[in-house]
Amino acid sequence: MGSRCRIFGLNALSGTPRKHPYPPLTRHRFVLWIFRCCPDGQHIYWFCVDFSGRIRVLRGKRGLLLTSLGLVIFIVYLAYSNPFPVLLEAGRFDPVIFALAVVINWVGLFFFASSWYVLLHALGVGVSVWEAVKAMFVSLFVVWMVPIPVGTEIIRAYMVKDKEGSDLGKAVSSVVVHKAYYNIAFGFLIGLGVVMVSLFRGASIPVRPELVWFVIAFAVVSSFLYGLILNPALLKSVYSRSPAWAQRNIFDRVYDPGKGGGGFIEAIGEIESAMQTLMSRPLYNLASLFMVAFHWSTGALTAYLVALSMGWHIDFWVVILIYAVIEFIQQLNILIPGGLGVIDASLTGAFVLLGMPLSVASAISLLTRLATYWFELLLCGAVTFMFGYGETLKEYLE
Repeated sequence: MGSRCRIFGLNALSGTPRKHPYPPLTRHRFVLWIFRCCPDGQHIYWFCVDFSGRIRVLRGKRGLLLTSLGLVIFIVYLAYSNPFPVLLEAGRFDPVIFALAVVINWVGLFFFASSWYVLLHALGVGVSVWEAVKAMFVSLFVVWMVPIPVGTEIIRAYMVKDKEGSDLGKAVSSVVVHKAYYNIAFGFLIGLGVVMVSLFRGASIPVRPELVWFVIAFAVVSSFLYGLILNPALLKSVYSRSPAWAQRNIFDRVYDPGKGGGGFIEAIGEIESAMQTLMSRPLYNLASLFMVAFHWSTGALTAYLVALSMGWHIDFWVVILIYAVIEFIQQLNILIPGGLGVIDASLTGAFVLLGMPLSVASAISLLTRLATYWFELLLCGAVTFMFGYGETLKEYLE
């Protein structure tokens, strides 16, 4: 029999898979995939965690394949750039400036989590800042390990929907609005970067203009689509015009009446009420938007400081544009964990376009990824294991 443990603050089973699943713990179904090494250290497994109370362990051939693909891309990238000159260049960085870059990036991460807390507070959800930060870090850690489309939003909504003063409508509204604000800030800063570089600096844009405008259009269109998701009239129209089997098997599963929910119509009502509350508090929304923009800019500032630590001064607004393209690639990644290899090569190519030698560009790229991915992964992983995986980790170590 498997032993009881905690997975992201939720009860589940660990150990040998059971024939009969543990009884459902909640009325909503939520499935999440994560990977682990088994105690013998010989195999890697993907855990399919069904938060209705079931857990299945499967041999992670597909997950291992995608991770291996990322490693292959990364190795090819290193081989192409010649790792020895790259490591020599990377060893010349200024540790003080690099440490400052890491700290600024972590501060931006806390602002990102706090910007979501501001929306939750405006909705009257009874969570503290620290609880919001933990939920954000756990969701980021999981999605970095296993790229899931809108994975952080799904996980965070699930983690706060049953909190005091919360419901499904408030949980969904908070994460969707937060995502929309992220994309709005994303598009605004890129547009501002284009203006600063081309008009005020009189320089050429370091990436293809068509790609820059495509990224801006992506930010605008995606924000508009998120707004449609929260439009009660549109949701009711789609639901009423759908066939009965679709209403029953697709829409009503969101708030399953068979498990105590009120169906899709009740979920729409909760979303409508949440949006009315949120829109009646514009200062909260404005504060959240500015905090998201600050988080977005800290990533570019980190890359700027890393280059500075290597003795290369790059115009900050040029870095904004470069970082925007890389961030866009990361958002499209739904296969390779952390965009391993792909993001590194893309960032290196962007720096080479600025006239840097390949070895220097690769070194800056590696150090930037160290600060903006690996150290973030370390921070979020530590929070995840301390506050959600503690018992499971202890069990596996024993």
